[in-house]
Amino acid sequence: MLDIIAPAGPEALWTTLLLTIILGGAASAAAGRAVARNWRGPRVLALYAFLLACAFGFLDYALFDNAVIPLWRIAEDLAMLARAPRAALADLPMALAGLGVNFAFLLVVGLVAHARTRAQQMAVQYGFMASGPR
Repeated sequence: MLDIIAPAGPEALWTTLLLTIILGGAASAAAGRAVARNWRGPRVLALYAFLLACAFGFLDYALFDNAVIPLWRIAEDLAMLARAPRAALADLPMALAGLGVNFAFLLVVGLVAHARTRAQQMAVQYGFMASGPR
């Protein structure tokens, strides 16, 4: 499991977790609030979470030399696709697992922020309905 999140080793795990959890979580929460304020649905938020996961994967590689998205491994799988398609297709999800873990975390944080902001909007917009019949 460790090599999925941080293929560079245990020392890179902390940089990945701190970068993704602290900065990525804050960015994803802000994206969730912004999407909810504009009355957009969770599908738009999923796109933003994917883009954030790619961006933080790049930052982790650029700043700490930790390839969360190992392009060399993906390139090997794509090159091997013609020779051994089953082996290449079996390894490709493992190569993208780090990106998937980051995406899942950022999506959950964004959805929680989206739901809380949407609930506040509904309470303000339709507060007169909460009082019940008189």
